[in-house]
Amino acid sequence: MIPELIATTSTQSWNPFAPFGVTSWEPFVANIIAFIIMVIILRVFAFKPIQKMLEVRRQRIIEGEEMRAESEQQLADVQKTTKEILAKASQDGMRQIKEAKQAADKLIADKEIEAGKVARDIIEKSKEAAELEAKRAQEELKGEFARLVAMATAGVTGKVLNEEDRSRINREVIDSIRS
Repeated sequence: MIPELIATTSTQSWNPFAPFGVTSWEPFVANIIAFIIMVIILRVFAFKPIQKMLEVRRQRIIEGEEMRAESEQQLADVQKTTKEILAKASQDGMRQIKEAKQAADKLIADKEIEAGKVARDIIEKSKEAAELEAKRAQEELKGEFARLVAMATAGVTGKVLNEEDRSRINREVIDSIRS
């Protein structure tokens, strides 16, 4: 086989691609060179800029994901803080309501005690006034009774009583009423 190859090469120009069915290797090599040049041109002017653009987009996507994660964390922190503030405000509000109720209850109790004292004072003063009025009325009645007794005595005895007689009769009547 090798001698046949050598024999065929001596009569024709040497073609290393003949076993592959390529009859002329010059156009094949020219196509390969054109292909390589095209790959280099595409790589320099198309693939590298596209790769740079894709890298920039990938970085933006990574930054966006990081920012999203950071935003989610901040949102979670804000929600947690909000819940804590609302819970604290609720507790403070409940405490203030409780304190206000206690203060109102204490004020009501104090006012009730004060009203009770005022009512007792009024009742006491009323009783004192009634007792004084009753004593005054009793004194008036005693005086009137003594006068009536003196008049009756004067009418029965037919004698006009002088001031000394009236005083003595009044004392005797008053003493008898008291005992």
